[in-house]
Amino acid sequence: MDIGKKWDLVTLEWWDKGERTDSGATPEGWQPETDPVWAEVEQLRGRTLFAAQEANAETTARIRIWYRADIAAATGKNLRLRHGGMTYQLEGRPIDLGGRRTELELMCHEWV
Repeated sequence: MDIGKKWDLVTLEWWDKGERTDSGATPEGWQPETDPVWAEVEQLRGRTLFAAQEANAETTARIRIWYRADIAAATGKNLRLRHGGMTYQLEGRPIDLGGRRTELELMCHEWV
């Protein structure tokens, strides 16, 4: 991985199911992390998009970030990412590139 390619700031948003209120309701919603993470955001197109669509027709971006255990264990149900006015949902689990816990690859599609 080239450290120079991680020039995009991505905001991570975690699904948070709040504590039950006095009225019995349980507030829930997406809560952004205060500090964005550096990432390489690659919009898939051409042959790359065609190959990615064979696995999942919705895949539109590949996002690479430095390894974090909480992100490695995340799914599209509890994590989404924001970048440049777009919101992305994970497709499956993040991939530990090379198995060395240094970099994660997240295949994503645009949140609609």
